[in-house]
Amino acid sequence: MSISVEPASSRCGGALADALRAIVLSGESADLDGELPGLLSRIAGGSRTGLAPEAATARSYAVMRALCAATDPPSVIVRDVHRLCALHDWAAVAEPTAGALMSVHYNLCVASIVGLSQRPEYTRDLLAELDGMRSVGLLMATEGTTGNDLTSIRTRARYDEATDSFVLTSPDAAAYKVMSTSAYPGVAKIAVVLARLDPPAGAGARDRGPLHAFLVRIATQDGPVPGVCVTPLSRGLAGGMDYARTGFHGVAVPRRHWLAGPRPDGADADPRRPDPGSLGRFWLTLDCLKLGRILLPSMALATARASLAITVRYSLRRMTRGAAWAAVPALSQRNHRAALMTCLSRVYAATALVNDAKDRWAAGIAEPERTLMVNSVKVHASYTALSVIDECRERAGARGMLLGNRIAEYLGIAHGAVTAEGDNQVIALALGRLLAARPPAHLGRLDALGPAPSGGAFDAARLKSLLEARVRGLLGEAARVHRAGGRAPERETAAETLRDAALAYADAEAFRSLGDRIPAGGADAARCVLEHYGLGAVLRHADWYLAHGLLDPQSWNAARERLEHGHRELAEIAQELVDAFGYAPEFLGAPMQDGIGI
Repeated sequence: MSISVEPASSRCGGALADALRAIVLSGESADLDGELPGLLSRIAGGSRTGLAPEAATARSYAVMRALCAATDPPSVIVRDVHRLCALHDWAAVAEPTAGALMSVHYNLCVASIVGLSQRPEYTRDLLAELDGMRSVGLLMATEGTTGNDLTSIRTRARYDEATDSFVLTSPDAAAYKVMSTSAYPGVAKIAVVLARLDPPAGAGARDRGPLHAFLVRIATQDGPVPGVCVTPLSRGLAGGMDYARTGFHGVAVPRRHWLAGPRPDGADADPRRPDPGSLGRFWLTLDCLKLGRILLPSMALATARASLAITVRYSLRRMTRGAAWAAVPALSQRNHRAALMTCLSRVYAATALVNDAKDRWAAGIAEPERTLMVNSVKVHASYTALSVIDECRERAGARGMLLGNRIAEYLGIAHGAVTAEGDNQVIALALGRLLAARPPAHLGRLDALGPAPSGGAFDAARLKSLLEARVRGLLGEAARVHRAGGRAPERETAAETLRDAALAYADAEAFRSLGDRIPAGGADAARCVLEHYGLGAVLRHADWYLAHGLLDPQSWNAARERLEHGHRELAEIAQELVDAFGYAPEFLGAPMQDGIGI
């Protein structure tokens, strides 16, 4: 097999380039997508290798501040999902730790303040510090012994009527907030802290008090404020993140910094008579964080695309021994080609799904469809990013382990996206339950699988039908087990089936999004990406399709042959496919891209 390594600009037809860019770009952030590469090259250029952990953290904070100063204030950016994601995507590729720190500052802290302040004037002072990044924003939710079970939060907030303020207290060390980035000295920090408000007088013994958010100054440049205890944690995969355990010992919070949310009647919330029950106000608080289920996977996918660009460029120039000991590019080898072309089609599909979600979020999608959408994006895009980056690291060989070649440092972003706000197993199960309760109308009847095997023809319509059939089948299986009311093992099996149905639904939605984003009259090569993704998704679960009569041995074998043919077709345009991501080799700066450098 002969694979060209000419510059894409000399071989890439206009129709293909336009079709690929239509998939990659969200359409509403073209100005930032044009400005950010040059801006980040100026403020984040230079070698990152060889830096001590503290120096790497300092660099990331400096990059974050410089990027904030050169763009709109965070409180403006968080209101525009396309610009918010573009800013974070490019930052994550250029300086991964800076991108991760920014996601906390913008989405978890500033967006929570914007959405939950009772009145804008109450938080204007601290929001101005965050907009100018004189202070860096945090979210403190997870506690040491509760993990992602935020309903078990034990940090207390007692209202002191004499001072018209709240007093935050950690009942013991096990209730300290963990994984917040509050350890690095010399940086002022402000946090949105989730705590349990003391129940009103006369409440029942079982009322633990409602959960609320509070805006709390954690540290000045001179160190933690009185009453705040910060203990650094060990470094994680994203080596520059300054994780810590943070406890509160009588920290006073002014009443105006109680993030109780605006009331329809314009009145302030009354701390002496908080909302009855905890869950209503708690879910309002968490609703402000749902955008993170688009933002974090979008960042992870950006680093997956960058990993693919680096690895494919290397594989086109890395010479290996082929038939008769002839020197051929690594991408000519079947195992190498199959792995990377599968990654390319999966990344294009996941990117289309994320960009579709950005458009729908901006248009004001309503519940419950919004939760259905963001949960699908979270599990599909973050899992895709993690598996793609990991595959790229292996396909790059020993060079993929070197931090200077970027791929290894991108793994931290992907792992963070998978485990953020409840790991993907939890999010997928919630998605499966939502699908079971209200199956989307376009799926059709759950008791009608179809289509029957029809030989070797696998066009987009048949692939879409097969993907949706598996969703219907899994939801139907879970419903039958649930109706049977069996013992715990059967109920656990039903839960696992619902999780699988959620993942299958996300696969089908990614296929639909990718097909919708290929322009009418778009290049056949772009449709080859769509077909390749659909075939791969079906064949990953060939056992299910064979068991349910939706594939027979003849059609299964035809699908495998067609997928192998697709590997070869995509490999011929591999450079165009990665160049469409928009990451110039000099922007990524990975030496191995030229096939010679280390």
